[in-house]
Formats: sequence, structure tokens, C-alpha cells
Amino acid sequence: MTAVVVVDGDIGLAASDPRAAERSFQTLEQVVGRAGRRGGLSHGLIQTYQPDHPVMRAIVAQDREAFYASEIALRREARLAPFGRLAAIIVSGKERGETESYARAIARSAPRVENVDVLGPAEAALAIIRGRSRFRLLVKAPRQFDLPTFLRGWLAAAPSPRGSLRLAVDIDPVSFL
Repeated sequence: MTAVVVVDGDIGLAASDPRAAERSFQTLEQVVGRAGRRGGLSHGLIQTYQPDHPVMRAIVAQDREAFYASEIALRREARLAPFGRLAAIIVSGKERGETESYARAIARSAPRVENVDVLGPAEAALAIIRGRSRFRLLVKAPRQFDLPTFLRGWLAAAPSPRGSLRLAVDIDPVSFL
């Protein structure tokens, strides 16, 4: 194979996932790298609406280190892994309105702690799975913060789910779907 074309190569950058840039970079680098594996002249073409995005610049320059330096700086500033911790709280239920109301009640019951942010609720990236509506809250905390203890205390004092409502917690999630 001497040519690879990626259509909408920046679509992964629009994901509501703090690791979207990293995943996009890894995927594009791997796909474009497939061209020319047997030697000789090869081409990788990527269609993008964001040519100045650090991912696209690093892919074009074939400069993995530049991408990682940019990504680490952004993560440090935003207090994301490895400089901070995240927890995803997914509220699901059969009725969208009831599910959203419960997610809002959970958010309102969050204790106020310095340097701990509770974001949301917002509709989850996969808003409906198996007929259940899903809303997500995201908890952002410093790296050294005891996030499991915080979550246990908060959720023990929060309103309990009733009926079809369910609550799931994922500390330091790998996926944000």
C-alpha cells in the first residue's frame, strides 16, 4: 500500500473525552504509517477542518514528541491525568426526565470541597443504551485527593435511586462513552 486517505480525520477531536486528542493522534499515526511499509514513495492524506490543531500539526511534521509536549502542557493546566483525577458518575433510567432530575439532585447534593469540581450533569455521549437514558457527572480532583472516600461520603448522603434509576461510578475512567 503506497497511499492512505483519511476522511474527516479530525472527527475524534470533537469527542467529549479528555483523552480525545491522544486517541486521535495514536489512530492517525498508525493509519498513516501503514502507507509505505514496504519502502518506496508513499503518501498519507488527511482531510481536516482543524489543520492548526496540535494533533494535525504533529502528524504532518511526524513529530510525536511535539504532540506529547503539547498534550502534557494542556493536561497540566486542566488538572487532567496524570496531574489530576477524574470520576465519572453515570445516572441511567427508563424515563429521560426522571433520569435528568435525579442527576441534577445528585449534583446539588455534592459537598463543596476546595479544588474539587463537580461538572454536569450532561447527557452522556451515548445518551441511550438498551432503552435507558443516561446522564453523566464528572468529578475533577487533585492527584493526591482521596477521591474514593469523597465519593462514598457524597453518594451515601445523596438521594437514593428509586424505581428504574441506577447510578454507576467509574474512578479514573478509561472511556467516557
